[in-house]
Amino acid sequence: MINSLINYGANRLMGLGVLAIGLGGFYAFDQYDKRANYAPAQARISKVEELCYMEKEVGRTTTTSDVLGCEIARYAVKNHPKWNGFTVKSKISVEYEYISPVDNRTHSGKRTMSAWPDGRKLNRGELFQIRASKIDPNKSREI
Repeated sequence: MINSLINYGANRLMGLGVLAIGLGGFYAFDQYDKRANYAPAQARISKVEELCYMEKEVGRTTTTSDVLGCEIARYAVKNHPKWNGFTVKSKISVEYEYISPVDNRTHSGKRTMSAWPDGRKLNRGELFQIRASKIDPNKSREI
């Protein structure tokens, strides 16, 4: 009886250890990939679009609405009985242009976010940092 409990605990601990090593390895590879294959670059925002949807979780069930304007979503959550108990979630799409270190030409990219970075709205024409691929001129990623 005691041996089976000890083996169960050892197997559980070993499984958690393997999981932790796997997550650590993935994080280390991601950091290596960022540094080895991407260079910091300035990007200029060309388009910003904020849309929202309404979401409600009851137990394990999540109900969502279609994507619509944020003002309409906020109004519906406050004033319409059908949407009572729902929360408004954002879907922010930012399109940008950057100069690729591969061919020194302008390329475009797109990033979708669920919240504004640092709680500050982004506007057309603003500059922000990205990482541009050193191999593929059309590839970029966030810092």
